[in-house]
Amino acid sequence: MLKFKSYIVYVLVFTVILILSITIKNVKKNIDNKSDQILFLEKNLKNKKSQLKNIHTKLLNKNINIENIIFEEGISFKNKKKLTFKLDNQDFDLIEFASDDLIFAKHPEASSSAYIDFYDKNIFLVTATGQITYSEITNLNENNFKLESIKSNIQELIKYSEFYNSSAFGIKDILVRNNKIYVSYIEEQYKDCFSTSILVGKLNYSFINFKDFYSPKNCIEKSSEFFNLHPKDKLVAHQSGGRMIIIGNDLIFSTGEYRYRTLAQEIDNDFGKIISINLTNNSKKIISMGHRNPQGLYFSNDLNMLFSTEHGPSGGDEINLLDFNTNNGVANYGWPIASYGRHYFDNDDDKDKRYELSPLKKSHSKNGFIEPIEYFDPSVGISQIIGVPNKFIKSDNNKFLVGTMGNAKKLNKGMISLFFFEFDKLKKKIIKSEFIPIKSRVRDMIYVKNENLVLLYLENSNALAVLKAK
Repeated sequence: MLKFKSYIVYVLVFTVILILSITIKNVKKNIDNKSDQILFLEKNLKNKKSQLKNIHTKLLNKNINIENIIFEEGISFKNKKKLTFKLDNQDFDLIEFASDDLIFAKHPEASSSAYIDFYDKNIFLVTATGQITYSEITNLNENNFKLESIKSNIQELIKYSEFYNSSAFGIKDILVRNNKIYVSYIEEQYKDCFSTSILVGKLNYSFINFKDFYSPKNCIEKSSEFFNLHPKDKLVAHQSGGRMIIIGNDLIFSTGEYRYRTLAQEIDNDFGKIISINLTNNSKKIISMGHRNPQGLYFSNDLNMLFSTEHGPSGGDEINLLDFNTNNGVANYGWPIASYGRHYFDNDDDKDKRYELSPLKKSHSKNGFIEPIEYFDPSVGISQIIGVPNKFIKSDNNKFLVGTMGNAKKLNKGMISLFFFEFDKLKKKIIKSEFIPIKSRVRDMIYVKNENLVLLYLENSNALAVLKAK
């Protein structure tokens, strides 16, 4: 009897193992099939994008811009989604208004790219291809609304076709203040030589006549010998900075180094810097250096401190602080001498040639540089940073929101999210933080004081989004 029971147990165990083995094999086969399907669809989508880009380039060569037709009557937004979540134990709604009219993206993982601002009761949205639109902010109370188009002379000033296509080249930010509109963009100073520059125009709701506001003396050539250090090194227009804010009578402007890393430590150029430009006489001074690609800027009047966010290498995104109470010189944040990340595609090889010129030492302060107040490993694809008042989130400390983006092929913790943190002004450190996943890349973000809400541009869902307390 005991032997029979043992035999039954053996048969049952064997049967379970066999069933599990078959199930695992089928699941693996199904996963492999799905992976093949995904790879096929990715390849097909890439081909379609290439075809559309080719068509659009040919049309541009004939002075026909598809977006001019799409935007002629403005662009429409529809209320499509609402997400409710807790932020610092308070209830908030994130309401998305999506548009099918936004078709060009400046990053492979995005559906479209645009930047936003608020001025004189109006939301302003500029696509990364230079289309400018606006709407009264009260229209956000409706389920459907339209942003009206403003014509401009941007297409007369910017001629190269990559600017108007799905590429890394384009508008980098919009700033509307004092009845003027500023746009930063990637300028082609001459064939295949690029810099981050600024146009300015008087605000006019019918037509804006832009002119040059600021352009660096130097540009970076695609064919530079520096990019021969590694087979995958090249000029990267994503690393161009371009964020703008105004402090007093100065426009503060961030610039990237386009992956020409060592320029960030050279004081005689604009690349990898944060720059102050006087609004009266256009005089320039560098206020900080040693940056890779500053993507967000926020100045706290209360603290007299400038916060910046920065795309690092693999595992090296940063939040940095420039304290105007103690620093009057050129602050240095260490790139590419110091970083908590590693060079992309280095296969964990410390002998990679790039480390000779750009060693990425694992301490900023020990090498004479300013430490970030936060860094992210793995990287989160950091973007804009804003401060929010006690009216928005109740707290005794200074509070901030940071947007993140990320790569859809490998979504690490913190990507496609909002990063909330509280800052202790005496200790000059972050004392509390949390990630709020929102399932879309946050390209831009502003706080609208009069409405007590945060407005975001989400570039996976082609959406303007409103974040407000319930």
